[in-house]
Amino acid sequence: MDHTATTSNDPPLRPDEPLLQRRAERRWWPTLAVAGVVLVVVFGGFVTAAALSEQAGAPVTVGSSVTVQPLSGWVTADTTPVGDLPFARMTRGGGNLDVVVVPGYGGAAGDLAHDYVDRVLQQELTRLSVSDALETVTLLDGSVAQRFHYVGATDTGQSVEGEVTAVVTASGDGVVFDGWAPEGLLAFVDGDLHTMIDRAVFA
Repeated sequence: MDHTATTSNDPPLRPDEPLLQRRAERRWWPTLAVAGVVLVVVFGGFVTAAALSEQAGAPVTVGSSVTVQPLSGWVTADTTPVGDLPFARMTRGGGNLDVVVVPGYGGAAGDLAHDYVDRVLQQELTRLSVSDALETVTLLDGSVAQRFHYVGATDTGQSVEGEVTAVVTASGDGVVFDGWAPEGLLAFVDGDLHTMIDRAVFA
């Protein structure tokens, strides 16, 4: 029997090597845990946002000119006409979407936007500041609208900010979408506001 010793180029094992290896592995756990939390926060936020952008509840028809589909979390708070104008308000938390219809308006969307400033916003808000220029936006059905931003204060002194989108339908009716919230909070709901406005169905 050959008792010749065999040699190896590998370094000899240290008695504490398994323990050191376990400690090294444990140092990775905090990093992996943090990475897991980041993934949940980032991608979970997208999942939550997508869920909140789903349609929910019954469509809201304002006058005979426009139908708006509320998204998840939005509820219809008021449908009382303003004067003789059809009106609806949808809310979610501090966010609001007011929809006003002006039957037989006949003018252009830009004129409707300016009229809304003069006849509504200037009457309802103090310290009103309106963006200098109108922004032209095209909705999903091809309707061309005019949009502007504003900030002001209510009669109780609360500062609010909003975004108005004015559309004149093919039949000549004016439709105003006024999305607003307490100042600093509009950014949290403007995605939903744009989605509901973009998906509006005009008669």
